[in-house]
Amino acid sequence: MKAFKTTTHSSTRASIGTPVGSAVMEDLIDQPGPVEIRTVAADWEVPLSGVLNLKHPKAVQAGLKDRKEAIKIYAHVVRHPTHGFFLVDTGVSRQFVEDPAGEGVGWVMRKFQAIDKMKAQESTSEIIEAEGVPLNGVFMTHLHLDHVSGLPDIPKDVPIYTGADEPEATLFLNLIAQGTNNNLLDGRPPLQELQFAKDPDGRFEGVNDVFGDGSFFAILTPGHTTGHLSFVARTPAGPELLTGDVCHTRWGWENDVEPGTFLAERQPSIDSLLKLKALSKRHPNMTVKLGHQP
Repeated sequence: MKAFKTTTHSSTRASIGTPVGSAVMEDLIDQPGPVEIRTVAADWEVPLSGVLNLKHPKAVQAGLKDRKEAIKIYAHVVRHPTHGFFLVDTGVSRQFVEDPAGEGVGWVMRKFQAIDKMKAQESTSEIIEAEGVPLNGVFMTHLHLDHVSGLPDIPKDVPIYTGADEPEATLFLNLIAQGTNNNLLDGRPPLQELQFAKDPDGRFEGVNDVFGDGSFFAILTPGHTTGHLSFVARTPAGPELLTGDVCHTRWGWENDVEPGTFLAERQPSIDSLLKLKALSKRHPNMTVKLGHQP
């Protein structure tokens, strides 16, 4: 069975970021830092079986059944005192919801992804406008529809950063998603792939010091997608962890249960979840922001 890339849009090595060991990150992150984060949520709903493995023994024991689950779609505003304003993921563009076909969303995605159920409290364009300064880049946890749904509001010249190999990762389901991703990325510069080296401390697949000053780290957390990224920021109030879709739900996080059908590879997804849980336990002052629930 033929597999398809996430997107055929061009990509290149990112010009920012330095691979480091996880010990370098963990030696720093409990120190208050200069990064400020504001998280903006939109509303959506999906099958619980997608965001939580209902076959996991803990889910079975709890009697969890498939149902429509209320979730959030997040955009995280990242402010750095010298590097400026960035986003982690893109939020929701109202234009995307009101006219998905006009924004390049394929008919299969329109039919089955319940885009009409997306409710933006603050659209991506409003998020950018509220900052009052140029958007310097977008860090993508991954390239799924609900994470690129704000792209129509992102200026075309703004760099988009992904995990290494995220654009090139192959999966049969990309047969449906590839065209939409290509359309949303059309006219933009090549995707910027953050680079990773094998973690010498063995705690993660890789860690990248994004700004080179120990204030904001990308962690390679594969499973949901091949190049999935999570992020840790040093803020004045302590470290903040943005898990992305390593964990969608609060119940999943509290019970160490990975997502359900919404993932590429199960065992790497489980491993990434347990590694992030261990990180949060080693740093009990850490604020954890999950992929799709508070």
